[in-house]
Amino acid sequence: MFQQYVAEKGWSIYDIYVEIQSGTKSKRRELQRLIGDAKEKKFDMIMAKELSRLARNGRLSYEIRDMVIQNNIHIITLDNAINTIEGNVDNFGLFAWLYEQESQRTSNRLKAAFKVNAQEGKFKGSIPPLGYRVEDGQLYVRNDSNPDIVKRIFRNFLQGKGYDAIARELNDEGIPTPSQIAGKVKSSDSWLGSGVRVILTNQNYVGDMVQGKSTTKNVTIDSRKYMETNEFIIVPNHHEAIISRNEFETVQQLIKSRHRKRPQPEVHLFTNTAFCADCGRGMQY
Repeated sequence: MFQQYVAEKGWSIYDIYVEIQSGTKSKRRELQRLIGDAKEKKFDMIMAKELSRLARNGRLSYEIRDMVIQNNIHIITLDNAINTIEGNVDNFGLFAWLYEQESQRTSNRLKAAFKVNAQEGKFKGSIPPLGYRVEDGQLYVRNDSNPDIVKRIFRNFLQGKGYDAIARELNDEGIPTPSQIAGKVKSSDSWLGSGVRVILTNQNYVGDMVQGKSTTKNVTIDSRKYMETNEFIIVPNHHEAIISRNEFETVQQLIKSRHRKRPQPEVHLFTNTAFCADCGRGMQY
């Protein structure tokens, strides 16, 4: 569509910026590359299929609008909603707001569907807990060594070993991490104490389906809202257990008894400045 449009106008294409991430987010690699090239005046026009591909976010849309105005760059959308060559720039915010509201309504519908599926016991996570596999929305214990890794972690903790000590042993023996087993693209090759703790506190291992621990705050915000325990969606005795309920509850009691109150961390250079790109939480050291 772009090539045909450009050919008809007798123009030339500098580059094509391709991405599949949602237009509600500003931290998109190709969008940032496009903005950087625009500021360096590598081209004099931006074309998009529709404004929603550039921004489904009111704030972001105004940032893009101001950027192109400052750098004397035009924007044309193939749906004819925006065409700054013809002076059509006033509807920028209106269309972006409409697209943002549409995205929010879609998000709300998906959340409602997720809640219904979770209440029916269908696993909707992207990655199952270590030791399980997903088939048709149901959790099944894997027929390999992974369930034994989970059992070993619980057993070692009950024997008095801490999170970091367990993680070190797993690393020393070259045991693959959960993200490596799941085949994640950016998988960590090292076990961490925090990852061991996540496994030790995962109620799914006793056969209960536990979901809805967090939710997105808004379609335009990356950070998540973490729910209270009484708000979790729990389906008891849903699937085959890897850890007995008695063993799991004993571990939870031990975790509470070993918990040490740490002093409040000091304010440092990156306080309220550096945030995790995945979960949105503030970084600390």
